[in-house]
Amino acid sequence: MARLHTVLLLLSLLLLLVEPSVGLPAQSAALKRSKKRKKGTVEARLLNESHPGGGTGGAVDFVQLATKRYLDNDELTEWLHSYEKRCKSIAKLTSIGKSTLDKPIWVLEISDKPGQAEAEPSVKYVGGVHGDEPTGRVLTLALAEWLCANHKSDPRAKRIVSSMHLWLLPAMNPDGFTKKSRGNSANVDLNRNFPDRFEDMAVSGKEEPETVAIMDWTLKTGFVAGASMHEGALVANYPWDGTADSTTRYEACPDDATFKHLASLYATTHRRMALPDNLEFPDGGTTNGASWYPIYGSMQDWSYVVGHCLELTLELSPNKWPEEAGLGKLWEDNKDALLAFPLTAAYGGVWGSVRAEGKMRGAKGAELAPLGNATITVEGISTVTASRDKFGDYYRPLAPGRYMVVVSKDGYKPFSVNLTVPADGSGAQRHFVLAREDSSSSSDVAFNLRSLEPSSSSDDSGTVLPWKAGRKGGSAVIEPGSTVSAASRSRDRSLMLGAGAVVVYGLWVTHRRLSPRSLMRRR
Repeated sequence: MARLHTVLLLLSLLLLLVEPSVGLPAQSAALKRSKKRKKGTVEARLLNESHPGGGTGGAVDFVQLATKRYLDNDELTEWLHSYEKRCKSIAKLTSIGKSTLDKPIWVLEISDKPGQAEAEPSVKYVGGVHGDEPTGRVLTLALAEWLCANHKSDPRAKRIVSSMHLWLLPAMNPDGFTKKSRGNSANVDLNRNFPDRFEDMAVSGKEEPETVAIMDWTLKTGFVAGASMHEGALVANYPWDGTADSTTRYEACPDDATFKHLASLYATTHRRMALPDNLEFPDGGTTNGASWYPIYGSMQDWSYVVGHCLELTLELSPNKWPEEAGLGKLWEDNKDALLAFPLTAAYGGVWGSVRAEGKMRGAKGAELAPLGNATITVEGISTVTASRDKFGDYYRPLAPGRYMVVVSKDGYKPFSVNLTVPADGSGAQRHFVLAREDSSSSSDVAFNLRSLEPSSSSDDSGTVLPWKAGRKGGSAVIEPGSTVSAASRSRDRSLMLGAGAVVVYGLWVTHRRLSPRSLMRRR
């Protein structure tokens, strides 16, 4: 009997090692664990509205709940806080400022390391610029919930969560939503309130609090691309938005080809935007802003010039305030496009890192250090991209095609390379090493980072690059300040496997010893 007790004890310990939530959706499990406590939450109220007098009898579909109806500002705040708790491994909620009436402007950051600086691009979606165009607050929530539910199984969700920081702002203009008005509480149209290129993008001091919050957030974060969500048409709009003489005509910006590519990507991935029955925009569902109608002080033009962010304006419904019964269909129409846009904008062009040779390691080669503020110039395009200070990474959206790319920085030998951006959206990965001007070495380029580094060297920068750590090949590198190395993680896995083998062997031996005695008692 003592040995039987030992066997039962070992089995109990083994069961404790198994994670209890394996196989359960993280969101529904969290709701079930605190069912009584959450009876008054906005999710529970929506669930009760869908199923009066009882539950669903299964897992909660948070995407469906998010598209049930428009949430008021208090409900939206409550939902976002709840989401951060339910999906805490991939989400961080931040207020980037206050509206004129002191309502918080919330932003959800979606990443496998939210709140941490990484060598990964940032992309944004902004909803509710106009208070009477509310679908952005629905679609951003639905996208967040879908990513939380699918980031371990769907390849698109996996890559978004693991290789970028996606920022979702549901309501830029919460006061306008309450009033159901286009402008904010001061009746200012926020999409005419940004500094304009015909005024040298000078800050006038007349920018509303909501506008200032977006400007500060954009400059602080550094976005590769983004899109704002509107209603009133079904089209993907791109810069420029205005003309010098206020006439309606096509006004191409320096990145016109790339903008047309990204707008067409969204429109053609959308279920209906690019179809011929789109009466206002039957030729592909895209438009240059000024060729539609010129405006001034727009967010997308400011983001492009000052924020170095390639931003679209998405008009997602001909109806300014779509019926709530159709919100689920609106989500399904936009889902694939909302997933495709950030991946293509961030990784569909040319991307990689810039590094500089540091001290020599003798026969083992040179140590490579991230090089920030190097300029990445594309021949024929006047705008430039810069590598980031901490990691040396860069992301340059481009349309498919053949390009001459030049990387340079004062004090270093420039390097130029011809490359092809493929049409399949996979992008062109290039990592540059710039040699100092007084060095005998030459600058170089490689298709992957590992081929630039000596095999025996370590990455002293502590950089976690998106093409490393098992995401796109390469060995894992740990963030600065981390006490866990790749080797220790491997050792821990080996120890766990070894311990499991010992437990299984012990159970087998105990079973063999007890079996004869059991047979003797039965005889």
